[in-house]
Amino acid sequence: MVELTLTILLNTVGDQFCKYRSEGSDTYKSLLLAYSDASEEYGVQEVKKVIKDADALNFSAVATALLKCPQLLKN
Repeated sequence: MVELTLTILLNTVGDQFCKYRSEGSDTYKSLLLAYSDASEEYGVQEVKKVIKDADALNFSAVATALLKCPQLLKN
């Protein structure tokens, strides 16, 4: 199995976040659903470890979302 990195995690969560936003979920619900999907795919402990070890997580997460689906972040 490939080691989970922040880049992989953010790309996975970003894709799912955009999907849930485009389906009509609000920002918070979309984020939680996307995090839940990533936890199922990579395992809760792996996701938690990457999040704990991440520097500038907020900036990186927002940048990923802005690149993937900026039109869905207005609300």
